Amino acid sequence: MTTTVATVTSARIQSPFRVTFATVELPAPGPGEVLLDVQGCGICGYDMETAASLAAEVQPFGHEISGIVREVGAGVTHVAPGDQVALLSSVFCGKCDLCLNGRVDLCAGGGGFWGRPAMGFSDAMIAPAGVVAPAPHIDPLAAMLAEPCGVAVDMIKTAEIGLTDRVLVVGTGPIGLMALAIARRVTTGVVVAANRSAGKLPIATRLGADAVVCTADTPLAEVGKPYGGFDRILVTAPPDVIPDCLTAAAYGGYIIFIGSNFASGGTIALDTHALHFGKKQLRSSFAAPALYFPEALHLLRTGVVPPSEIISHRFPLSQLAEAMRVVREERTTACKVAVIPDARFTG
Repeated sequence: MTTTVATVTSARIQSPFRVTFATVELPAPGPGEVLLDVQGCGICGYDMETAASLAAEVQPFGHEISGIVREVGAGVTHVAPGDQVALLSSVFCGKCDLCLNGRVDLCAGGGGFWGRPAMGFSDAMIAPAGVVAPAPHIDPLAAMLAEPCGVAVDMIKTAEIGLTDRVLVVGTGPIGLMALAIARRVTTGVVVAANRSAGKLPIATRLGADAVVCTADTPLAEVGKPYGGFDRILVTAPPDVIPDCLTAAAYGGYIIFIGSNFASGGTIALDTHALHFGKKQLRSSFAAPALYFPEALHLLRTGVVPPSEIISHRFPLSQLAEAMRVVREERTTACKVAVIPDARFTG
């Protein structure tokens, strides 16, 4: 174990979309901490919301992270230098009443790496050992997808998809596509993907969708008609699509929503009569604390969720601003954009 200071480049964000870089000195990891060299960090929709309007002050960011352990602090035994790892965005504490009552999914007391001087868009960072998960025998950028894949797994579990359920996935971003790939393995019923633009619909087809629909041509509310409505609708799109999803749902259908619109559009109106008398349910999925990492890594490792279909672009850390521009302006074709430290970037 060494005690040398690590000097790293760490990206900063301030709204609107102002990317800067700082030189940060990281001390040796303390007890219960891990120093890791970042292998890749994905740009998340929340990163884009942060860049657009939420970062009033300059701050580090990036939370879809894979890395290689450089050094561990005292008491860390589940990973060692040289191990490949993926980072959970947050963990439960395991000690509070919620955890002891079996509701670890409601505990936010286990901490995370948010707010530290270096996060995912950096050369290296220090994280609490509790959020560091071993990720062996998998490509580094596939390991980077463990965090968003865990979000998709949480959505699937919230949906409680049955073996013959008809499933509609609304939104063909990374979470929607990963959820579609998993849903295809869960149900023998029809699986349909819908999106406002057609650019990524071919990916949905390759991942197992029986049909794809561009809602610029076919209104979302009408997508369920050929199938008698959908038993489960997975929404990874802005909140304003939820009323039309209610119409597209079958009697007794569930609508599972993940998404946000911090700038505007977070408040919608719903027909509660259709919800009540149609015996329909609206459920939200929010994967905090992060759960299901071993399952997510297994799905990625075995190709049930194929990383090559999800990762569309790769950029060196020094071009982070351009990477974010691609996410913002090339939405019809850009899927998951990976950012890699310059020293590791090979094109």
